[in-house]
Amino acid sequence: MLFPFARRMLWALCWLAGTSAVQAEDIRLGAADAQRLGIQTEAAQAAQGIPLDRLPAEIAAPLETSRTVSAPFAGVVVNVTVDEGAAVRKGETLARVQSRDFLAVQADLRRSGSDAALAQSQSRRDEALLAEGIIARSRADESRARALDAQARLAQAQAALAGVTAGSAAGEYELRAPLAGRVLRRAVAPGQVVGAFDPVFVLAFDARVDVLFQVPVAQRAVLAPGLTVEMEDGARGQVVTVGAATDAASQSLRLRARLPESAHWRVGERTTVRLLLPAPEGAVRVPLAALLPDGERALVFAATPGDTGGARYRAVPVERLGTNAREAVVRGELKAGDAVVVRGASALKPLMAQ
Repeated sequence: MLFPFARRMLWALCWLAGTSAVQAEDIRLGAADAQRLGIQTEAAQAAQGIPLDRLPAEIAAPLETSRTVSAPFAGVVVNVTVDEGAAVRKGETLARVQSRDFLAVQADLRRSGSDAALAQSQSRRDEALLAEGIIARSRADESRARALDAQARLAQAQAALAGVTAGSAAGEYELRAPLAGRVLRRAVAPGQVVGAFDPVFVLAFDARVDVLFQVPVAQRAVLAPGLTVEMEDGARGQVVTVGAATDAASQSLRLRARLPESAHWRVGERTTVRLLLPAPEGAVRVPLAALLPDGERALVFAATPGDTGGARYRAVPVERLGTNAREAVVRGELKAGDAVVVRGASALKPLMAQ
């Protein structure tokens, strides 16, 4: 049996060397003593990842499966026919907008059509007169140029109205679904004023949504597509992209993860997520209650059956790699399946110096 001072010195040397206490100094307790101290154990589990908790996040529409419906002309929303979460067919009316600009473009289209028809007719007459030698070529060329200019203005007016469906009232147009899917976001209400090209609806092919979140740039070496993200409700997704630029203010990188469905989450909602980083070889999961603070590191007591009943308890210094509300991922002289003390560990620590 070592004297207390020698025992403490041996423990300090082992700690500085980054190893656990020697086997000869294990704490031995009988079954009755362990029960009196309230000692309970649980098996350490192999760590599949290191949790990085409470990362700020926002729910977003998937880039490749969503479409934004914008107002082509400024105006006032007359009525809205669908709400968020509604399933829509391709071409279904989403809302109607009353617009002076739309009315003006319609009038311009009619005027351009008339001008183009008149200019084309005049050009044909002048071509006939040129063929008979009645007019000079310069006059025929001027008529042809005016016809081409009128035709260009007509094409421009037609392009301004391409894809826009007129409503039943003068100056009214309809916003229609460009695809069959589900309404993720509605940004207008009846009576609201919208500007030209303002986003009004966001639609998606399916029920999936994305989550955008930020990770400290110090973790960039282990960030990659395929990492697992866990939401507050337990839903899990996978990282699909990792940002290439660092946000100067927060010194973080933005990641995008795909969730399989959005029954609980809505586009624009803010939340926090947990990112599971790759765990190094030998890392294990233990309950938080198993950890005892010891300077810059932590201690875990590993239990093994004794030779004559009872158990032996070995203090193992560990490196804390990550934690969540229930568990910690640690690395040290522990392996999956080792029994670790989760209750009564604080009672064992004073026995180390005896």
